[in-house]
Amino acid sequence: MTAAAVGTDRVRSARRRSGRRFRNAGVLAALAFLAGLWVVAAFVPLPHSATVPDVSAIAAAPSAAHPFGADISGFDVFSRTIAAAASDLPIAVFGSLLSLAIGVPIGLFTTTGRIGEACMRVVDAFSALPVIVLAVVAIQLLGGGLLDVIGAIAVVNIPRFARLTRAEAVALRQARFVEAAVAIGCSPLRVALNHVFRNAYGVVLVQAILAAANAIGVIAALNFLGVGVHPPQPTWGSMIHDGASMLVEGQWWAAIFPTVAIFLVVSSLTVIADWFENRVEGGAKA
Repeated sequence: MTAAAVGTDRVRSARRRSGRRFRNAGVLAALAFLAGLWVVAAFVPLPHSATVPDVSAIAAAPSAAHPFGADISGFDVFSRTIAAAASDLPIAVFGSLLSLAIGVPIGLFTTTGRIGEACMRVVDAFSALPVIVLAVVAIQLLGGGLLDVIGAIAVVNIPRFARLTRAEAVALRQARFVEAAVAIGCSPLRVALNHVFRNAYGVVLVQAILAAANAIGVIAALNFLGVGVHPPQPTWGSMIHDGASMLVEGQWWAAIFPTVAIFLVVSSLTVIADWFENRVEGGAKA
């Protein structure tokens, strides 16, 4: 190998190490932000009530007393932005986990046979529907409320997990180690769990994190439309809806701060998903 080739390899290796350090720092920052936001929202006393308005502070601009200002009803925007995390984040996480728990078995056990094909046609039909419309219909059928929004998020994401898991399962079932397991008489359940899912869980985990990020946007859209968690419980979507009427008066704070919160949460989840994806790809190459 020539000196030039050695130098090029060293440069590439240094760039890869630098990229890994950057991704590691990014994922640590994302985890710290999400954990800090959750801890503050769940355990730290807020400076103002998130559910009781202060009529003397209606539409107040950001100040020492109200760092993020107040909205048109007199609610402190800072307190409600933090408190909204205590409802929006659990809904996104538990809704995504529920969809994973239902969608993954559907994908694992519908790889063969007419019943499997029929199940996937139903999943494809759900996938063709607009996400927001499907979520609104699900919430209306369930009746509304916190648990019903979690169910709606699950309904929206089940097709995603089912199709992804099925695609991975179909590809892995052609692998020699799976064929060997079938040949020695392993049960279909053991093959699916111990040989197929065990080698596909990384991709599913990445999809679960991305589903949670997508769920944050769906929850915000639902609450913006007035469907979902009932007031006065704060949510980022309802805050944006209430603050939108203030924008025409130049009072930007009531809508901007919850929008920034959504952006930071979704960006953090995306960074974490990207880190896991690189880890999965690295493990596959190794």
